[in-house]
Amino acid sequence: MIHAQTIREDQIRRMKKYNMIPSFFVDHIYYWGDIHLINLGSRAYKISPIKTAIKIDLIYTIHEDTPVLNPDIFESIWIGVNRTTKNGVTLGSDERITILEGLKAVTINAAYSYFEEDTKGSIKEGKFADLVILDKNPLKICNPDNLKEIKILETIKEGKTLYKNNQNF
Repeated sequence: MIHAQTIREDQIRRMKKYNMIPSFFVDHIYYWGDIHLINLGSRAYKISPIKTAIKIDLIYTIHEDTPVLNPDIFESIWIGVNRTTKNGVTLGSDERITILEGLKAVTINAAYSYFEEDTKGSIKEGKFADLVILDKNPLKICNPDNLKEIKILETIKEGKTLYKNNQNF
């Protein structure tokens, strides 16, 4: 299920029963969260309830919606970790995820959702060499606000460099 922004806990439980995989468009929290507070009231605090999905042991992903927003996966993870609107309001602190949970959402969980976990989503012998080289280790960041500052130094797909130092090959 794409976007999965306003699903309730009972719906998440039903999704688990039917082996569904929600993909959360968490960017709504930051970019439109203040408007959601006006339009949805307290329901806005449960937009993109990723932590609830995790507690129910439901596999989930995070996605972007280009061209609605420019692609920036670390910003999306940052939003899931912090759940802060443009005006600084925290929308559902109980739904915050860890950095590792955000990384899983866009790697191994995403591969699983496409039935590609045997060839993608993690670094392991026999899998495609699809990966990025980063300027910082996201798991070593002390302040989650710094996630947005991580830069991709190189993108490698099937062992070939596609992007390096702002130069496309």
